[in-house]
Amino acid sequence: MATTLTYGDSHTCELELDDVTFLAADRAHHPALRDPATAVREALATPVGYPPLASATVPGDHVAIALDEGVPQAATILTGAVAALLDADVAPAMLTIVSISSIEGRETLNKQLTDMGAGAVRFEVHDPDDEKAVAMVGVNSHGEPLRMNRTLAEADLVLPIGVGRLPTNNGASAEKFASLFPHFSSRETADRLHAEAASESPKVRKRRAKEIDEAGWLLGVGMTLSVTPGAAGGVAAVFAGDPEIVARSAAEQSQAIWQRSVERQGDLVIATIVGDHREQTWENVAQAVEAASAVVEPGGAIAVISELDEPPSGALNHLLEAVDFGEVQLDLLKEPDADARPALALARALELGPVYLRSRLPADVVEALGMTPIADDDELARLAAGREHCIVIEEAQHVVPKLLNREEL
Repeated sequence: MATTLTYGDSHTCELELDDVTFLAADRAHHPALRDPATAVREALATPVGYPPLASATVPGDHVAIALDEGVPQAATILTGAVAALLDADVAPAMLTIVSISSIEGRETLNKQLTDMGAGAVRFEVHDPDDEKAVAMVGVNSHGEPLRMNRTLAEADLVLPIGVGRLPTNNGASAEKFASLFPHFSSRETADRLHAEAASESPKVRKRRAKEIDEAGWLLGVGMTLSVTPGAAGGVAAVFAGDPEIVARSAAEQSQAIWQRSVERQGDLVIATIVGDHREQTWENVAQAVEAASAVVEPGGAIAVISELDEPPSGALNHLLEAVDFGEVQLDLLKEPDADARPALALARALELGPVYLRSRLPADVVEALGMTPIADDDELARLAAGREHCIVIEEAQHVVPKLLNREEL
């Protein structure tokens, strides 16, 4: 059976697979929005469970948009959000967009804002290492000071824009301010919260969820905007309004699009990373490995197909020439850095079975990390030949496979 794999910006590869299960986003029932900017503008005009922006602001209010990483078509989403704020009579000079990193397509965005009469909108990239860039907004229930980005802390209205997330073990409500905290806090706080995210302790997870929740309320956030990613970098839906309702709606929508069920495990799971250079990251490689790990049979192989060209650094160096990946995991669990999570996901997978990687990295770099490099289509075809059952996961950085148990079949 001929199966076409899509990876990278626009690359394809055809494989002959005898027995294959193909997992991908549900495009048929959840197509991408044709005009995401208008959808954002309309959602903010009539937010769910929250007054319209025009009622939530008064002339002279300073409004801050907190843009999380990973928001699809971020420049377009921001255009819609700014238009909604202009509709609510917010002066452009009183509006600041605070982002985690530089916004892709900033020149085009600037032109669009200027054409809208919003050329005075200010931009700021949050620096967690700059003590002057953070301010105390209160004390949480554990008596610890809560520090957040100063612009957000001093704004009269904060509008977080985040990515719709699937339900977690903590429930959707625990994620309602996940786009805001700890990303816009200090480096120390962010590293601690990221480290706690890897913990399997229910007590630690509960404390972390509560701290995230308290951050939003202490900052006075009454409304959030969530963007649900669609297939191929599109926007499937936007939700605005009460944080609890938005988180739940976005989680349900994300689940419908990205959670895919399989009836049996595969002895080879091929996970592709689709998208331009912004998607070709170690974080997404780790996401793909975790997706594949959920449905690979014990001792089976995982192959990640990407265009990654980013050299390993930080916590990933723990994997270099490692002999015991169990010990590597123990070391990584002690690491406070946010980049320990991708390394931990890779270490866990490598302990259980072989992991192959197609990328733009030199073969010796891939091998030093404990993975086996795939050079071309022919090598991938040889790896897949003769497999009893193969699972292909397209856009594995987003898809969440679910292995059905016998009761669910």
